[in-house]
Amino acid sequence: MKIQKNNLAELAKLVRYFILKSTTAAGSGHATSSLSATDLMTTLMFGGFFKAELDDPKNINNDRLIFSKGHASPLFYALYAVAGKVSEDELMTLRKFGSKLEGHPTMAFPYTEAATGSLGQGLSVGVGMALNAKLDNLDYKTFVLLGDSEMAEGSNWEALQIASHYKLNNLIGILDVNGLGQRGETMYGHDVKEYEKRVKAFGWDVIVVDGHNCAQISKAFKKSRNQEIKPTMIIAKTVKGKGVSFLENKEGWHGRALSAEELGKALGELGEVDTKIRGNVLMPTKMTNVKFPMSNQIQISNDKYQIGEKVATRKAYGNALVKIFPKHQNMVVLDAETSNSTYAEIFKKEYPERFLEMYIAEQNMVGAALGLSRRGKIPFVSTFAAFFSRAFDQIRMS
Repeated sequence: MKIQKNNLAELAKLVRYFILKSTTAAGSGHATSSLSATDLMTTLMFGGFFKAELDDPKNINNDRLIFSKGHASPLFYALYAVAGKVSEDELMTLRKFGSKLEGHPTMAFPYTEAATGSLGQGLSVGVGMALNAKLDNLDYKTFVLLGDSEMAEGSNWEALQIASHYKLNNLIGILDVNGLGQRGETMYGHDVKEYEKRVKAFGWDVIVVDGHNCAQISKAFKKSRNQEIKPTMIIAKTVKGKGVSFLENKEGWHGRALSAEELGKALGELGEVDTKIRGNVLMPTKMTNVKFPMSNQIQISNDKYQIGEKVATRKAYGNALVKIFPKHQNMVVLDAETSNSTYAEIFKKEYPERFLEMYIAEQNMVGAALGLSRRGKIPFVSTFAAFFSRAFDQIRMS
């Protein structure tokens, strides 16, 4: 096996080859959605910008990669195949019963950070993971691949504004603006200026690139890793189905695999592909996980409620958070601007460093809690029960 460090064009060609082959073998899958983001994600992973010890996916210092557009799973799996962590034979099990390579990323695949695919959720998960890095003083970055269709989801805008509020300069979004959704053109099509205007208004650093120009993409990732104050959104104008002429910018191919005959034609357009090359992923910076310092002012009460005593369950909740924290220092408490009613404020007063005000944005709050949970935290999430119904899908996906 040859390690291919620098030839991104050749590696991207191999990624496209794997996408096309695996989806045809499956008889289904989102090949065109994967092809549009191939150059973006190949540059990220093999251009020296994504840092991870792939032999240890749970390494606390690894950069995190979330595919919010989870239907582009053929691209997700192809990247790890080019990195040498998935065999070509295993790739051909895509969407087969019992395979780890499901139609959307799930925890069965060891490099999945969180199950995604129900759109509008990945950025919130990324917020949680970025918050975790801040809490633990770790320097890993969190990258989230987004589709342009899912930018119609309000939960994404909840995530955008809270990320700016908390100055998550370690969060990098990658918006794949291929202009086409499931049934036709997206809300703004290829008008990247509209996305730029809106995301910038939410306090993000925005970089617009040609999503198939590796030099531009590399420059954007380099800048994003050095951002000191704001989260970064790389907005990329791309072509759905890029690399295969009869798929490029064509409607009617969303979620549709090529036939064997069409595959032969597509591979012919790719030209000669070296299936033996593999890309190199940089190792992360080694750091010590800094533990949260305990307050020496807190005395744990052994008082118990008396039989017949009337105590609101929500106040008992607030009291309990404070009492159990000393034995569970990986706890965090999130609340949607209701802490004076949920009594989460009792915890906030004692451990303000471990309390996260998430404001009235319940979907994002639950998604962020999932991200924190996946990085080892125990999140307690509170708001009025009726408001949790807005986040039912986030709870389901969690």
